[in-house]
Amino acid sequence: MTDKALNLTEQAFLHTISQELEEGELRFPTSMEVTMRVLEALDDPDMDLGRMSSMVAAEPLLAARTVALANSAWYNPGGRLVTDVPKALVRIGFGKLRALAMAVAAEQLIHRDVLGPFQPMIRKLWAHCVDVAATASVLARKCTKLDRDAAFFAGMVHDIGQFFLLARVWEYPEMLKEDSPLSDLVRVWHAPIGRAVLAAMNMPQELVDAVDDPELYGGVWPPDCIPDLIFVANLIAETPNPFSPEPEDLRHGLAKAATLGLDEVRLAEVLAESEEERKALTDLFNVV
Repeated sequence: MTDKALNLTEQAFLHTISQELEEGELRFPTSMEVTMRVLEALDDPDMDLGRMSSMVAAEPLLAARTVALANSAWYNPGGRLVTDVPKALVRIGFGKLRALAMAVAAEQLIHRDVLGPFQPMIRKLWAHCVDVAATASVLARKCTKLDRDAAFFAGMVHDIGQFFLLARVWEYPEMLKEDSPLSDLVRVWHAPIGRAVLAAMNMPQELVDAVDDPELYGGVWPPDCIPDLIFVANLIAETPNPFSPEPEDLRHGLAKAATLGLDEVRLAEVLAESEEERKALTDLFNVV
């Protein structure tokens, strides 16, 4: 394919996404349909365990992952196994179900053969989001008064714009060539796309703001809002975002500056505990 043809394809792809943003009608990939239904149901103040269990049980992949997570070492240290969705939901909670539904959507994207040369980067992106989610959750519990489940979900979705673009790009096969500008597009466009996606999901404004955290960080310790918490977790998480242009030494330097209120022993505890929670999900999905 010539550079001119690739440039035209890139312009067509961006035009499609831009038009959807302007019209406020983002077309979600099929891999996110289950997630959308679950998130919408969880926002229903009258939703109870029985109804939610029925919804999850009707989606085989999500049901299997829900029971498996409830039986993981992180959620089941006593070794008492559950074998059905209702008991599994009681154990992990509705808050974690939000993040699990998003993880299932990302897993489906990982296994799309059509994404070819970008699959390794998508796997790394998934691992990065799980890492940030687990780190944010532990930071919230050990260092702040913020809700740990909200922190975990925010970590899972803080790069949702990147997942969205990767999930839609298969409509333009030319963009999936190794020499395509896709990586640059994902890096540049993910923030406005992410905000639009979360807004379309009717997420709280604080969560929407988390996708632009570098510009919003308040610089105080401990973090007193979800965007600041995700900013810090993004820096100290061990797994970098594969689409990030910043070198690792810069990220580590920023991490030290952002955690001046956290001594090395406490930081090591946070990282060790977040690794345990991260392992519960990575073992469950077996994608990294």
